[in-house]
Amino acid sequence: MTRPLEAIVVGGGIAGMAFAIRLTEFAAGRPLRVRIISKAPVQVSSSYVAQGGMAAVIASDDRLEQHVQDTLGVGCGRNDEAVVRAVVGEGPDMVRWLQGLGAAFDTDAGGALRLAREGGHSAARVVHFKDSTGAEIVRVLRERMIHLPQVEVLENCRALDLIMKDDEAGRQCCGVRVLDIPAAREMELHADVVVLATGGAGQVYAHTTNPPAATGDGIAMAVRAAIALRDMAFVQFHPTALYTDGQGQDFLVSEAVRGAGARLLGADRRPLMEGRHPKGDLAPRNVVARTIHHEMMRTGSPHVWLDAAPIGSVRFAAEFPSIDRRCRALGLVPGVDLIPVLPAAHYLCGGIRTDVRGRTSAEGLIALGECAGTGLHGADRLASNSLLEALVVPRWAAEEVWETTLRVPGPPVDVARPAAMAKRVSAVGERIAVFLRHAMSAHVGIVREEEGLGIALRSIAWADRHLAPIREKRRYSAELLDLKDMLAVARAITEAAIREPLSVGAHYVEERAALV
Repeated sequence: MTRPLEAIVVGGGIAGMAFAIRLTEFAAGRPLRVRIISKAPVQVSSSYVAQGGMAAVIASDDRLEQHVQDTLGVGCGRNDEAVVRAVVGEGPDMVRWLQGLGAAFDTDAGGALRLAREGGHSAARVVHFKDSTGAEIVRVLRERMIHLPQVEVLENCRALDLIMKDDEAGRQCCGVRVLDIPAAREMELHADVVVLATGGAGQVYAHTTNPPAATGDGIAMAVRAAIALRDMAFVQFHPTALYTDGQGQDFLVSEAVRGAGARLLGADRRPLMEGRHPKGDLAPRNVVARTIHHEMMRTGSPHVWLDAAPIGSVRFAAEFPSIDRRCRALGLVPGVDLIPVLPAAHYLCGGIRTDVRGRTSAEGLIALGECAGTGLHGADRLASNSLLEALVVPRWAAEEVWETTLRVPGPPVDVARPAAMAKRVSAVGERIAVFLRHAMSAHVGIVREEEGLGIALRSIAWADRHLAPIREKRRYSAELLDLKDMLAVARAITEAAIREPLSVGAHYVEERAALV
């Protein structure tokens, strides 16, 4: 008798949970085992803190072709058009599926979905739940998943590396090495298919909207296993993170705020985006972020201003309660006071190269969500397309895995051994992390220069050399593992930026183009 299909999912955010749920649907009661490896609670994931919503053509006056063209336009034509059309076409079905699971998206008095407009969109098509859409989607997926007996979640586990084998059939992934942190145990977990859904890598920058766990683990594992990447030069910076004079994770002020009428102001309190782009404050994110960057450089100000007076304080508090609470905690009343904002690293448009079904360059390895590069986003991501992608591609990937994965007699053999643990990385490691973030922000950020890219690459090499003696001690710590992965991803981003011949989208090289 053949054994159950064994799947390991690295990452417990929206993409990972959606894959697990969909796989159980295709299994329809037949033997299946899914293990989800999660290094941090989903409540601190990028999925959970996603504010804006999910783009889908719902309104009667909207058209799929408009959504396609908006996606291609923001992506500067560097998208895979076939992928764009396939994913965009599934938007309405994904909304209905989530509603069927119990998602409480915002509606008007008549029960129709309320749709927001965000940057780069030619119409209002963003389905949302106030300013906590990611949390609402996570809620309904978790409620569904915890009732699935085929799915087991291994929390406080950290994926280390992919287990690969090469034979006459080609390159194949057959499992993953993980670290069970509380048990101080290293394990080799084997499966028929490994799914990487580890999210982004914003922590390689000094300012990011990403949570602390966004250190690029999945991409770093792919780099070490020689798995193909794509579009790594294109790192999207969100124009409006709340300025608090700190580093690390910045609180996001959703683009939907500008969609509702808020305007960006320069240091002199004059409209910043006027005359900069036909869509003004709702121009593509790379345009708005660069404009803010140049304004900050020109004036020496650490931020610009967001004026929510056109929305008003009462409406703001009702539609954006999370943002309102955060601002008020800092003594600011949105709609009355100006809100200080600055750009922050937000989304990696590329990643592990996949097709529209999540298949990578190695058999048995799937990549989903932000760590994957399907070609949907191109050179810059259209706002709110990422949650759509994180639901559509997992469904197709699950179908592909169930229909094509070969199961053989006998269970996969898992191996466990003790692991030497350290409480934390040394002070040297902490200094290396700060140095890396500074180098990436200064030279591989919103605006880049040819010479600066070379400086960044040399800085990464320097950091890698100085980290080597710490790594050689072979004592695990979460900080050391994060830093190791961050260096691998930073190198991949920088090398891709050096190879990229054009200044396009989120890859803006000062010598090659003028400010849009």
